[in-house]
Amino acid sequence: MIDRQLLKKLEAYYQQHLEDMVQENITVCEVAAPTFQEQERAEYVAKRWRELGLTDVFIDDTPNVYADIRGQGDGPTILVAAHLDTVFPAETDVRVRREGHELHAPGIRDNSTAVAALIQMVAALRDLDLRFNGRLILVGTAGEEGLGDLRGMKAAMARYGQEVDMVVAADGNLGSVIHEAIASRRLKVTVTTGGGHSWGDFGVASAIHALGRMIADISHLEVPKQPRTTYNVGVISGGTSINTIAQRAEMLIDMRSTCTTCLAKLEKQVREILQRHAQGVKVEIEVVGDRPGGSLAGDHQLVQLAKEILTALDITPSCSPSSTDANVPLGQGIPAICIGITNGKGAHRLDESLDIRPIPKGMAQLTGLLLTLLS
Repeated sequence: MIDRQLLKKLEAYYQQHLEDMVQENITVCEVAAPTFQEQERAEYVAKRWRELGLTDVFIDDTPNVYADIRGQGDGPTILVAAHLDTVFPAETDVRVRREGHELHAPGIRDNSTAVAALIQMVAALRDLDLRFNGRLILVGTAGEEGLGDLRGMKAAMARYGQEVDMVVAADGNLGSVIHEAIASRRLKVTVTTGGGHSWGDFGVASAIHALGRMIADISHLEVPKQPRTTYNVGVISGGTSINTIAQRAEMLIDMRSTCTTCLAKLEKQVREILQRHAQGVKVEIEVVGDRPGGSLAGDHQLVQLAKEILTALDITPSCSPSSTDANVPLGQGIPAICIGITNGKGAHRLDESLDIRPIPKGMAQLTGLLLTLLS
């Protein structure tokens, strides 16, 4: 049962402390955290949790930052995650600009808001003296984005997977309840040859020409619309000069599907194409991304409760598959969802922004969901 009075109490608290949340969001965003360089942001989160009274706080070598909060009784263990990393390189200007009810900066919502949420929620638990049965494990995960390959959540589940009953990840826009994971496989393909001079050695195999033939054939692969399956050659590089037969060329291939069988079939087809064009060149294939798929039934208690709480807060829930930290527990058969805290625009772009007005409802949603599950 949803405690509507609790939701009202939480929303009122977060409305009263909205400026605290905004400032926390800004501070988190301005601590740069490119994928593989999350240490400084992890240390900031650990410091804030300790300042708020948590004692079981530590950072591993991923680097994930953890806080273990034990309630009363023998209730469930819930792991709550927000990824620390952003897609932007370290030299990106991440200073936040405030314009009315909007904040503007690279990474301001994805995922600085959710990281700030895990800090502000601890303040609410303390200030409102909110008790619960069971255990909350808070995690700021590293390596969620891109070639980070969910390494932070993989490490967290390796550490706590045998103890966790369910997982709630915070990411995306408010109203989303993601309970279906998009599986993905990512390949780095390297082609090498002898190379030579474009005139004197004309006819010698070119790594770039071989790569081009591979890409051309891959682009003609037919994949199902349902279950949705996609592929993309996102990066190519190689060659030395305009008049040099390329000795080396590389590409990165991204393959995704909501169906693991379809994904496996697609990868098999791609590998067959790569081998077909391997005559006279050396082809090396490295798996650089492996994100598990999985799903939770739409009528599962966790999904239904998340949607009911949103509805009680006058927010229309929406469900669509995505790739988030929830992929890892879903792939292991552990109930998991991913929910948002506020609304934003321009994720993964330099002109990213968020709307601060929905934050109190988003925070009430997250905190209310966890307290209801732990009641």
